[in-house]
Amino acid sequence: MSALGSLVGMIVFLAIVLALAIPILILWFFVSALRALAGSAPRPRRDPAVEELRYRLARGEITEAQFEQGMWDLGYEKVR
Repeated sequence: MSALGSLVGMIVFLAIVLALAIPILILWFFVSALRALAGSAPRPRRDPAVEELRYRLARGEITEAQFEQGMWDLGYEKVR
């Protein structure tokens, strides 16, 4: 009789685990899908060196030609 009791206990335990695990997995799937969809839009890349060049140009510390050269040196072929 004890073998039957332990088998029933194990089945009850597995049923409880599955009853908890399945909704958690479904919720995790939906959260992951929403994060993937929200993150699919490309975010603008912020380069501190480019920002510094833009600030220096705006303050008049460098000329437009120096700005263009700086952008070229940073690997940006087309400016604006």
